[in-house]
Amino acid sequence: MNMKRLGLVITAAVTIVTSGWAQSESMRPLFTRENRFPETGKAEVGIFAGYAQYDEYFVSQIAPKAYEGVYVNKNADPKLKSASLVPYVKYGLLKNLTVYTKVPVSYNKSDAKDKNNTGFNDIAVGAELLAYEYTYKYPWVIPYIEVTFPSGDEKEYMGNGEMDGIFGIAVGTTTFDKYTWILDGRYDANVSDNGRFEGAASFIWDLSDQFSVLAEAKVTEKAPGSPKDVPLYFNGGICYRPIEQLSINIYGGTSANAEENGHGTLKVAYSF
Repeated sequence: MNMKRLGLVITAAVTIVTSGWAQSESMRPLFTRENRFPETGKAEVGIFAGYAQYDEYFVSQIAPKAYEGVYVNKNADPKLKSASLVPYVKYGLLKNLTVYTKVPVSYNKSDAKDKNNTGFNDIAVGAELLAYEYTYKYPWVIPYIEVTFPSGDEKEYMGNGEMDGIFGIAVGTTTFDKYTWILDGRYDANVSDNGRFEGAASFIWDLSDQFSVLAEAKVTEKAPGSPKDVPLYFNGGICYRPIEQLSINIYGGTSANAEENGHGTLKVAYSF
């Protein structure tokens, strides 16, 4: 084999491998879905490590079962502090169809109850379908469904207390090959008596092939019993890929009219 032909073979091989890796890139936003999935027959494994602080009086108003028989003194400004680990697995089941599972574990420290608690949150399984994607990967449409099982302790604010279903659709596009825009709407069937609608938007700026930054926001329907207006959540993050298969993302955010005072999250994902 002459050197020219060998060069062509090597170039083709690198192109194929790089293409496969690119298609297996991990999703970057937390509030929306992005058109980054494992290839068919391949997987992505990862973990979210997070910390959040909540206004415990607010929590007691929107989740009264978790504080049944407990007096929560609003003037004392009690806080619920929660650290969580959420390992997950995604698998490319069919072309454009990905299935996944998440198994969250939390450690909660309650000022109002003066106790600590560790346990599972609600385990989830879901599916995401890349229903439409233009030739150059954008625009795109992703309907998805997620089902959670009541494995968490509702009385410790670690679960919903019943099986839940989430139905959503995300629409996104990329402009100038570096700005990604995503809109995401979903319906959460069992959050309250009549379910809850949520809407979110994300903006991602690719500063290079390896590094990007993002900003996103989410709005939800007002929870029954909430003393405040419509909840708003905000999140910002940086996303870095030191090698093609590995993603490391760091997020931080806060909210308005919501129980959460602030949060921080680390996501590490590996595709193979």
